[in-house]
Amino acid sequence: MKQKKTYSKDSINKKQENWLAKHTYRKIANPIAVYLAKINATSVQVSIFSIITSIIACLYFSKGDWKSLAIGYVFFQITIILDHVDGAVARYTNNQTMVGSWFDKFSNKLYRFLFVLGVTLGVYKTTGDPFYLILGNISGFLWIFALYISETKRIFFKFKDDITLFKESGNRQIFPFTLIVSNIFGILVLSNNPAAALWFVAIISLNAFQQIYSAHKYWSKEKYVKL
Repeated sequence: MKQKKTYSKDSINKKQENWLAKHTYRKIANPIAVYLAKINATSVQVSIFSIITSIIACLYFSKGDWKSLAIGYVFFQITIILDHVDGAVARYTNNQTMVGSWFDKFSNKLYRFLFVLGVTLGVYKTTGDPFYLILGNISGFLWIFALYISETKRIFFKFKDDITLFKESGNRQIFPFTLIVSNIFGILVLSNNPAAALWFVAIISLNAFQQIYSAHKYWSKEKYVKL
């Protein structure tokens, strides 16, 4: 006998979520998640589709002209929305798995790499300056590396109050550092300033060194406590 599917409207939202996602992307993502769940779409399928939309955004960004940048920005936003949809589908259908979680985190890193890659190629195409290839590679690496360190130190050290440069506020809502960085990057691209977008990501992603420092600090503390 086929088991009847159960849905959980109460758990579709994250227990802790930053105010920007809660009041913007979540308003769009949740209805989409409910619809996709009812047509038997899975969170992994949504993550795969988000990778596809990020590739499309990358291809348009790489052309360099403003019209292509604008179209790329549309797919940029679609990708971010889908990044909020996949987890919502898993929670709504009570089907949160390790594979789904891994795919969510993998796609989250990959699409940022693709955004920066596309803009890098576009700036190089329009300027002919190889310096932007170097800047773009450094920007993309630091951005993803900062996210990686941030996530892994939460897993190993089990602390939640130091996710970025900012601490959690009193009401336990995390400052939307990554989401704000992504959107400023996107707005700079949309305003036909892709080179400025690369510089912005390169500078802000110096946060990676702060992440390394804080991880080392907690590692040292645990090491000496065990001794």
